[in-house]
Amino acid sequence: MATKNHNIRFNLSKENELRAWEKLHSKEVEQMFKSKNSFVLQAINYYYDRYLATKDDPYLETREKEDAFVERIADMLDQKVLCNIPALAGMYLMQQQAFVSASMQSGITPVMPQANVMQGNVAQANIDEPEKGNVVKANGEEENEKSDGNEVEENELVDFDIF
Repeated sequence: MATKNHNIRFNLSKENELRAWEKLHSKEVEQMFKSKNSFVLQAINYYYDRYLATKDDPYLETREKEDAFVERIADMLDQKVLCNIPALAGMYLMQQQAFVSASMQSGITPVMPQANVMQGNVAQANIDEPEKGNVVKANGEEENEKSDGNEVEENELVDFDIF
């Protein structure tokens, strides 16, 4: 006969055996395992394998705890970084806006290449550096601009009221 039988007695007046009895008859065991027999077999095999592993490597449990601790720290760090992305993006945009406003107040007109739509055709903006005092418009024409350096050019993308 391939099947063997072993009876286990639980003395419910002993705390350790009472806990084992309660765990064996808990709803979690009924839901997670096919049978109580399956639970007992897995528990015995897991315990014995673990016992042998810790016997051969006494630092196994400590390393596992350290690895779990490091994993929790890494997860919390990931969550913090992901939560702070909007704030970091906002700070970056504020710095860029401050840079643009400072360069505009000092009289420097940044020339950035961009594609423009003209009468249904796509045209590339003139990206050559303009002569001093000339500003390249979006349509590629140069406009002579005379300023004393104290005027701030209006730009709908830069909001000076936030500073």
